[in-house]
Amino acid sequence: MKKLSFTAAAIAVSLFFCGCGHTPVREIFPMAVPPQTADAQTAANRAAGLKSILEQVEFRGIGVFPAAFKGRFTDKSILDAIESLGFNRIYCQLTSEQELDSDLTAFLTAAAARRIPVEIVLSQQDFYRRYRGNRLIRNLFIQYPDLAQAVADVVQYNLELPENIRIAGVTVILTPHLFNGNNTERIRDHLYRWGENRYGIGGDNDMLIRESLEYLRQISGIASLPLLTAAIADFIHEKAAAGELSCGKIDDFAKYASRIIVISSANLPGRIPGTIRQELAGAGKDIPVIAAVPLADHTSLDSDRLRRRNWFDFQRSIDHLVKQSMPYPAFRGVIISPLSVVEYLHQEK
Repeated sequence: MKKLSFTAAAIAVSLFFCGCGHTPVREIFPMAVPPQTADAQTAANRAAGLKSILEQVEFRGIGVFPAAFKGRFTDKSILDAIESLGFNRIYCQLTSEQELDSDLTAFLTAAAARRIPVEIVLSQQDFYRRYRGNRLIRNLFIQYPDLAQAVADVVQYNLELPENIRIAGVTVILTPHLFNGNNTERIRDHLYRWGENRYGIGGDNDMLIRESLEYLRQISGIASLPLLTAAIADFIHEKAAAGELSCGKIDDFAKYASRIIVISSANLPGRIPGTIRQELAGAGKDIPVIAAVPLADHTSLDSDRLRRRNWFDFQRSIDHLVKQSMPYPAFRGVIISPLSVVEYLHQEK
């Protein structure tokens, strides 16, 4: 069984699409141009190789932030890269409801023209209510919408779009473990605090999982909600299965969501399949499970994102994950994030 500190898990899940905090993340496409770029034939061979690996699974997702299509690169250049690499679904993570704007609409329009579905991703950590001080003091601070209200805003935005460009689904990243001692701004007025010693039925961790499931239940009841997916850390199911939590198994989340994403915290290729194995084994064949692989933009062993030396190392990692996971009926695909790192490796000499 994996044994992760809550700090490590927080890093892994908060970096699902390399996002943190409420300020929009500036993920530019590509992240940077490599000092030396590969020749056209090498780049084409790399794209073909990854495409052949991904074609074995149903969901072949790529994670992006709105900053990717707000920079100097066009929607066309971004979608060209996504298509050439073999991805068939885009997971666009918003860190503010203000990103439901004309730029997003234009990107959705361009993606729809190529028949590439786009899901909107919202993280629980980015949408929280901050209650501190008296009413006068509170009014001096921006009160961000909570997670359920943020999803409702996405639904309303979606209903106002032409039917042919509407989003394909909403993915909610549940992050109860981020309410810990390291996140003082979030925990200050919170009743419970996540910690390594706070597991146990009725304990703080247990209550935070319950609260997150309640959020998911509320969200699932929003009228006109597109297909709902829940994304969770790669240790919650294991803790629940071990009896350390009263809820948190895959089927608990599947009561309210059509698909489950398990976010891998592995930093070495050989460890990725193990981070999702128990979830795949615990899910019935009717519960689609997708593995999310956050990529590190460096090779540090301290990161809870997949480190890689070059394109070959990255491609081998994804191939290993797919081959090891295919025997499980619940396994439906892979999400890799962010696009900027994938494209950097793709271009690198």
